Amino acid sequence: MQKILIALVAVLAFAAGIATRAEAHGPSRLKTDQTVTLNASPDEVWAAIGSFQTMDWLPGVTSIEATGNEKGATRVRTLEDGTVLKEELLKLDAKKMAISTRLTEDNLSYVKATNYALHITVKDEGGKAVVDLKGAFYRAYPQNDPPADQNDEASTASVEALHQGLIDALVARFGAGG
Repeated sequence: MQKILIALVAVLAFAAGIATRAEAHGPSRLKTDQTVTLNASPDEVWAAIGSFQTMDWLPGVTSIEATGNEKGATRVRTLEDGTVLKEELLKLDAKKMAISTRLTEDNLSYVKATNYALHITVKDEGGKAVVDLKGAFYRAYPQNDPPADQNDEASTASVEALHQGLIDALVARFGAGG
């Protein structure tokens, strides 16, 4: 009987250790994917969004200071409200019409997420541009038991709202493609 109790205690202790380690792991990387079809050719859309050094297609950007248009380039983007965003170019492939960027400094007033990265692709579908925006990020609160406004759901909603603003700007410029 004593051996059974010792074995049972050992199993329970082992299970408790696994549960503790699982909780201590921290948040998982989250992802979003939003798509819009525009009333423009892929080449027209790429000409507007395919440079890390300009963002005149996006309302509210008052200035851009960029170090280049190749992988590893950095930019400082200032918005009308004074928000300053520091970003890095992860990838720019003009042939594939793909650009990937990431915030190098978290800015929870801009997007309630940490380690936020954005990947945009433009594809042709019947002569119209299909723009896909994929976000990868961690929730705003990196510890266990996040407050409601910084949990997985709130961070995902914040990134999706940010992406919807980008989509709205593209639709305003090119029109919805149906």
